[in-house]
Amino acid sequence: MELKPTAGEISNLWQFIIANQAHLCLLAYWDFHAKDEDLKKILEESKKIATKIVDDGLALYTKAGFTPPIGFSLKSDVSPEVPRLMSDKLILFILHVLSEYGIYGYGLTLGKTDHPEVLPFFETCLKNSTELYRMITETVHKKGYGHQPVYIPELKQPEMIEHHSFVSGWWGDQRQLTGIEIDNLIFSLRGVVLAKTMFMIFSQIAKDPKVKKYCRRGKNIAGKRVERFQSFNTAENLPFQATYESEITQSTISPFSDRLIMFEALSLAQIAIARYGNALSFVVRRDLSSLFGFLIVETGTFLDDGLNLMIESKWLEQPPMAARKIK
Repeated sequence: MELKPTAGEISNLWQFIIANQAHLCLLAYWDFHAKDEDLKKILEESKKIATKIVDDGLALYTKAGFTPPIGFSLKSDVSPEVPRLMSDKLILFILHVLSEYGIYGYGLTLGKTDHPEVLPFFETCLKNSTELYRMITETVHKKGYGHQPVYIPELKQPEMIEHHSFVSGWWGDQRQLTGIEIDNLIFSLRGVVLAKTMFMIFSQIAKDPKVKKYCRRGKNIAGKRVERFQSFNTAENLPFQATYESEITQSTISPFSDRLIMFEALSLAQIAIARYGNALSFVVRRDLSSLFGFLIVETGTFLDDGLNLMIESKWLEQPPMAARKIK
């Protein structure tokens, strides 16, 4: 059968090839500095999975007649030998959250894929990412680094909602949170803790003044969100979540190209919009829906400015496009 993927399928192949090339650069740096044996096993497995995605993805991409993307390279976008930027504990946290994002992204993509050659590729991506997530999660719990779980009382008797106040939340008495609202708040907080940490590191090491300024802006936005989510959790009697500022070293020597830094910065923004949109579709209390709606708009503005900076610097690779319009 001729390999002729749909517009979405070829675009997702392109996206995940480049994302995993960038991820391999991060993994090479982390692996060079990691000391913990459990972490080194995770990094080795992560490199195997990312390499397979790049190789198999490129094979399908080129078979369909497309020229390989520019992407990222271990030769030009990373220098692992520079001083250490973060502790093993922080690396493990970053890998844990990124593995959550991987499952989320591959799962969404798999559900939109039909071609009999492309479908098994994304199926394997999801399977391998799930196994990696389990491996990382087991290590996190083994070391006592897991986020504090939140439990709710057992439901003794099912009930129907009888009052419109169930969706209120801006003023007056507020109902307690639903389990799904708690879940979205906790995982949104983990996401902004990751973003704040990454932007702190990026703003510390970026060479280009515009990239440094952009990453500082990202750090400030994420920092305010951490405070907002933490205060929300306190008001709702939810546990305080750990942050990782103390796990960052003082080194200002960058192991990464500024183009790679900007790519990762924009990826964090894109993932945040997707996760906030998912949260918005499930939360019911109006104060929460208003919060997530605002975060989507704010992140969209930040993302737009980052794209403009990438274009200005000639760092933004053009994705697969529709045929040109005939004038």
